[in-house]
Amino acid sequence: MSAKYNFDILNATAGDVRRLLESGETTSVDLVKSYLAQIAKHNHKGMKLNAMIATRPVNDALEEARARDKERAEKNLRSRLHGIPIILKDLICTGSLGMGTTTGSLALKGLKASTDATITTLLREAGCIVIGKSNLSEWGNSKGIDVTSGWSAVGGQTISPYVRGGINPSDKWMGHSTPSGSSSGSAVAAAAGFAPLCIGTEVNGSIVQPAVRAALYGIKGTVGDVNMVGTQSGGAAFDSAGPLAKSVEDCADVMEILLPGRDFRNHLNGSWEGIKIAYLSYDAWQFPDSVCEKTPAFDKQHKLAMDEAMKKAESLGAQVMFNADLMSVGDITKTYNTVTQDQIGRHQLAPVIRRFLAIFNEPTMKTLEDVVEFNKKHAAEELPPDQPSQQVLENGLTDKMTDLEYSEGLRHLRESTRDAVEKCLEKADADVVMASGESVMTTIAANAGYPIASVPLGFSSYNGRPFGMEIMARNGHEEKIFEVMSAWETTFPEGRMPPPMLVNWEQCQEKEVALDTIK
Repeated sequence: MSAKYNFDILNATAGDVRRLLESGETTSVDLVKSYLAQIAKHNHKGMKLNAMIATRPVNDALEEARARDKERAEKNLRSRLHGIPIILKDLICTGSLGMGTTTGSLALKGLKASTDATITTLLREAGCIVIGKSNLSEWGNSKGIDVTSGWSAVGGQTISPYVRGGINPSDKWMGHSTPSGSSSGSAVAAAAGFAPLCIGTEVNGSIVQPAVRAALYGIKGTVGDVNMVGTQSGGAAFDSAGPLAKSVEDCADVMEILLPGRDFRNHLNGSWEGIKIAYLSYDAWQFPDSVCEKTPAFDKQHKLAMDEAMKKAESLGAQVMFNADLMSVGDITKTYNTVTQDQIGRHQLAPVIRRFLAIFNEPTMKTLEDVVEFNKKHAAEELPPDQPSQQVLENGLTDKMTDLEYSEGLRHLRESTRDAVEKCLEKADADVVMASGESVMTTIAANAGYPIASVPLGFSSYNGRPFGMEIMARNGHEEKIFEVMSAWETTFPEGRMPPPMLVNWEQCQEKEVALDTIK
């Protein structure tokens, strides 16, 4: 890295990096070297974050970086993210890049995908340089019940760089000490300076909740609009993708690549004027204890901070309906007589995994049954005493729903959930619904197929973990979400800070180097 400037790898956004590239103060080659060095320093060594499953062969990554630098010198820029390193969740296929796609499962370790995912292709065509694959909740959190967020047999347990004391063994599977999931590694990698931004996927909370716990911005695009071909999904009917990043600008730049033809940056005006919010009660929408135990020391601080943030937004021109009336997931099921997300997910699991496995052309690994049997045969690694469940995979083998019941059930579930959301928005005269980052609003968004995003707000005195809020809008209304995200970033910049333990680590390392120099 050039000595002409001070490159702060823990704080640098993709926008910051782009400006350094534009000014000639650095090159894509230097950036790739710096980010790969940061991964080497803290993934399995240093803080041992276990955020990465694989890094790209160095020579390949540098060769692509040199090509992007050459294009820049010739003023042939592909996008605003030209020449910028990026990390993909390890269920997005990268067959041409010298890295596997394991979904965190040993059953796929060593296999090579025969193609790249469309997401991979779009990002590379836009000039992004893929430098690695991030850890995740195995099989995108569609393996077992109560499996700790961020754990996979291949990648181990992803660790939050914010949480003091690491994973608490007594926590629930998404307790306050976990990084949340399933895009756990993508969130931690972005927060730890492994890349300026990362890509995750989400069925139900898998982007926005890890982003909240890493003090990042994140967004899941409208279901069906982002091309998910070449990715593994635990719930294809609800799945989409999006960025986890340190700035709203970066999120907009990525989404303009994943949703070609859309213009999100023109909606980054930093103003609350004209924004109308339906704000859900924390107590009513909080995670159940089976997901994350209620913790008064956390809940009180988080609730107070959210209420104050909403009042601040209101004072700056937003219209906020407090305690907005949105029907719960359970009440929608009862009132509209719908199927559940779990029923839909169970029916589609076997065909989705079969289609995904076909990308690898491996004769011994073709079906859901093959995966379940592999895990049984390799139980010591795949089903260890502290993560013994593959119940979700096994449930997919006992599904009795017909294809007609599935298609009609999914249609009715989506229409019913959208009707419930529409009633909430109309009653509140709102354009978006906002809730805690610890809420089940993600299930509503998933069932409706709606886009959802998250924004950082503060840090818990309980254990240091970040907290934040979520924003949901109607399908195809990402622009409205970006308006809220931009206003939020302008108003609450203190919600976005690098991990203090990593900052202190780097400062201690610098002091040691200085002392060695003196000696």
